[in-house]
Amino acid sequence: MNTTTNTTRAHTLVVGPATGDTIRVRKTKLLVISGPLQGREFLINKDVFTIGAGINNDLRLEDKAISKRHCEIKIDEEGYSIEDLGSTNGTFVQGVRINQAYLNPGTELQLGQTRLIFCPLQEARELPLSRSENFGRMLGRSIAMRRIFHLAETYAPTEATVMITGETGTGKEILAEEIHRHSPRKDKPFMVIDCAALARDLIESELFGHTKGAFTGAATDRAGAFEHAHGGTVFLDEIGDLSPELQPKLLRVLEKREIRRVGTNTVQKIDVRIICATNRRMDVEVNEGRFREDLFYRLSVVPIELPPLRRRRDDVPLLARQFIADLHGKDALEEIADFDAAMDILKRHEWPGNVRELRNLIELAFYSSHRPINLSSFLSLGHFSQIGRQPAEPELNVSADRPFKDAKNDLITEFEKGYIAELLERNDNNVSKSAREAGIERAYLQRLIRKYEIPRS
Repeated sequence: MNTTTNTTRAHTLVVGPATGDTIRVRKTKLLVISGPLQGREFLINKDVFTIGAGINNDLRLEDKAISKRHCEIKIDEEGYSIEDLGSTNGTFVQGVRINQAYLNPGTELQLGQTRLIFCPLQEARELPLSRSENFGRMLGRSIAMRRIFHLAETYAPTEATVMITGETGTGKEILAEEIHRHSPRKDKPFMVIDCAALARDLIESELFGHTKGAFTGAATDRAGAFEHAHGGTVFLDEIGDLSPELQPKLLRVLEKREIRRVGTNTVQKIDVRIICATNRRMDVEVNEGRFREDLFYRLSVVPIELPPLRRRRDDVPLLARQFIADLHGKDALEEIADFDAAMDILKRHEWPGNVRELRNLIELAFYSSHRPINLSSFLSLGHFSQIGRQPAEPELNVSADRPFKDAKNDLITEFEKGYIAELLERNDNNVSKSAREAGIERAYLQRLIRKYEIPRS
């Protein structure tokens, strides 16, 4: 498969830089030059314009070579870009199969039997931005984040269902909490359900509750998350991991606003708002049949994609200052050696762990006995270091009288069990804090805890 990424920026489509609370971009359209819709024109009038065979796309192409959600065209401060959504037969720009590419005037696209021309218009439209550099605890002065803050400010006071996507460590759960706190439901419960962490046979009970005797171990009636959150918000984290059996049941909850406890046919009305989040590409999950398309559209009434930190590098100093103050006090900045020089280096880092990695670095740096602190020197330590401890020589029980694969697996098991047990002990069995310190997802840590049956007080 010939897959490339074209990173040419289409600056000519951005009429002017962001000023005040807007950024101006040229309106555009797609002209179909061959295929079933030849001669038709489609105006791109949204931040994210989807193309595919599914009925809910902005441009629907009825073609067996087209995936349900085939590709999408996005607008940002750099211009318009097209991104393939894990389609089966690919998206082609100027004859080259791409993952992502910026679009210039006159660019030709090929999707299955259809060829289109990307045509900018003379008119411009304005994309509103927030005037603020924060939305609650979310921080950022970059255009990407101010655009997200505008969406959050606009839709937080409503009842709209929100889907937050983005890489691990970008702050999806924090944004969900802030949307709840900026809503009329702020004084009601905010219930978090991690769809990846719960056992398949228990998640239905966790969501909807159960009656006494509904299954082995159901000794009493129990209310689920939706009942507990009545009047408030349910946050479904890692929604992409929701089992196929539960997806139609969640869809009914969204459509009818009623639930039924496991073990009974009695339904009861609920009053909740739903916010969900995932680091998966839900377009791919839909295309490959692992996630229902109708449920996806029900959950993504307001889609918000949090950018990775490497796409908002100018926010690094702002975030670093805040983390230093939050973790070590308002005067802690005085302990940093040449803050501006350190930031120049940190802004060039790729930040695979995103905002969480930056926070971990700052927390770790202050455990050093050296003053002043050179923040950039801690980049070499990676995602996790034994905070406050001197490294010891590893003690490995290695034997060459067993098959390599068996010996290796046993060694990995021994390491994981010891590592997780010590990590939890150091963090008072707080799973979220332990996951942040280790630079891994909370759901993955919980799976390891269950796998090795590590006791927790």
